[in-house]
Formats: sequence, structure tokens, C-alpha cells
Amino acid sequence: MRVTKWGECGLLCSIFLTHRYGSGAVGAPEIAESQGLDLQYTQQVLHRLRKGKIITSVRGPKGGFRLTRDPSTISLKDILYAAEGDTFEIICDYAPIRPNKEPPGHCSTKDSCGLYGVWLELRSAIDELLEKKTLAQLAASTPPAQALVSISPSLTQQ
Repeated sequence: MRVTKWGECGLLCSIFLTHRYGSGAVGAPEIAESQGLDLQYTQQVLHRLRKGKIITSVRGPKGGFRLTRDPSTISLKDILYAAEGDTFEIICDYAPIRPNKEPPGHCSTKDSCGLYGVWLELRSAIDELLEKKTLAQLAASTPPAQALVSISPSLTQQ
């Protein structure tokens, strides 16, 4: 499993919005600044979260973003799917001979390789864990706003 910057930023933005849940919409600049993230990158992630129905956008002078539903009903799997498109991509590159010239990542030996089944089981276990963990649980163990920057300083270097 590899959580990309899209996924991590999606989680950080969602946690921030959880801490502000019920108090109106929050603008992208405030979210980006509170997390120490690049504004344009944050806007792209927020767009993905909106498309994934994790957040909604509100227009107008008091506009911005807010969660679409109670944080206790949003799983970490929901957020990662919205931000990244998946939680665990199976890229089985062991294919020494590619007679049909499949692109890398599409293993032509998956039916005869014992590893493919293991990867499927691993993805299932990861998805199950991420489905059980909610945004509310994560936010409860995460300090509000400024402390989140220390989680991933690499995200600030966009």
C-alpha cells in the first residue's frame, strides 16, 4: 500500500474540516494555510473530495467547503477513494515474457502466480481496516489546525 500526497492531503483537509464541522464553510486559502500546504494543490485535492462527495462547496461571501455528512459516517476508505481513486493498487510487474505486450503493471502471469492472490487478500484486509476507521475517530486523536503540519512536512514543499 502506498498513500500518495493526494491521499494524505485529502485526509489532512478532511480532518481540518471535521474540527470545523457545524460552524459553516471554510475557504480553501484558510485550509491550505492551516495545514501549511500550497493553495493550488489544496484546491485540486478539494475538487477531488467534492467529486467524491466527501465535501460540498458553498458559493458566496461566506462560501467555501464543508463536509457533506457527519464525520462519524465518513470512513478513511471513502476519503482515499475520493482523493486517490483506490486504496491499494495491485501492480504485479513480474512478467518476464509479455507475449501480448501488456503495459507494465498488468501482469500476464497473474493466473499462474501465487503472489496475485496474496495481493488481493492484502487489499481486502486494508480496505476492511480503512472502512472501520472513521474521520471522527481520526480527528479525535489529531490536534486541530496548526499541529497537523508536523504530520507531513513533505506536503508543504509543493
